[in-house]
Amino acid sequence: LNGSLDNAETFRLPMFDLAIPTELPGVDTRILDPRNTYASPEQWQEKANALAKLFIENFEKYTDTPAG
Repeated sequence: LNGSLDNAETFRLPMFDLAIPTELPGVDTRILDPRNTYASPEQWQEKANALAKLFIENFEKYTDTPAG
């Protein structure tokens, strides 16, 4: 809210194309990358694929609208 993230260095999270800060004051850098919070990279990938599928299924509900 104070703008401190506006110029923070970031990396892109694959699949979701999210800009994730690489460093935040007072935050353990290991938890900034959600892939590090899973037991294995494969486990994260499985969950990320499932979440991406849910996003796609949800967006499909709106493709028959004038805006969609």
